[in-house]
Amino acid sequence: MFDRDCVVRISRLSKFFARDGQHTLYRLLKGRLVGDNADSGSFAALNDINLEIMRGEKVGLIGNNGAGKSSLLKVIAGLYAPSSGEVRVTGEVSLLSGLGTGMLDELSVEENTFLYGAICGLERKKIKENLREIIEWAELQGFERAKLKTLSTGMNTRLAFSITRHIESDIVLMDEALSAVDRNFRQKCEDVFENYRNSDRTFVFASHDLEFVKKFCSRTLWLQKGRQLGFGDTDLVLRRYREAK
Repeated sequence: MFDRDCVVRISRLSKFFARDGQHTLYRLLKGRLVGDNADSGSFAALNDINLEIMRGEKVGLIGNNGAGKSSLLKVIAGLYAPSSGEVRVTGEVSLLSGLGTGMLDELSVEENTFLYGAICGLERKKIKENLREIIEWAELQGFERAKLKTLSTGMNTRLAFSITRHIESDIVLMDEALSAVDRNFRQKCEDVFENYRNSDRTFVFASHDLEFVKKFCSRTLWLQKGRQLGFGDTDLVLRRYREAK
């Protein structure tokens, strides 16, 4: 039975992808008839993942590039179907993978606020009501009519992050949320996460920034080449992770 306080339950999850993007009938029949591995043309992005995330938890997700972090977030979000195992999620989910993805260079800051807000699942009415606050929080006053391509990467990221503050979904999955944030703007972003700390909203942060994970996540999942090497108290998992490097 699914505990009402458990918002994500993953049991024996595996996700395979074709190395060359093809699964031919010949390959399948050959594997069955001569004993070759039927998945010899595939690789495991995730292999036997097991975890439960409770309502209101802030969970870190660490591992080197290619560890499977982004794949796991996409499975939880429902963008990837498991190859095997079970994933059960209760509540509305938002996946933020690459802040600002979907914004268009030829549109203005104001136009991109509406566009990216829609991508994040915000209603146009809500965006309109908060338009001035979004732009001011991003410190982009005076740039409302400027095309996105005239702004720096940091300015674009500030705008995207400012918009995401208005997402109200139960579960928020963030992939490298602060990777492109200006150093001087970082504290402002961390203050937002600090306000989330005691809320009943659930966050999963995939990040290479171990100090951020240590500061905001009570539990952390460590992945390596698709396998689960640790899941539990953040300090303990981070210590094991650092010792293994």
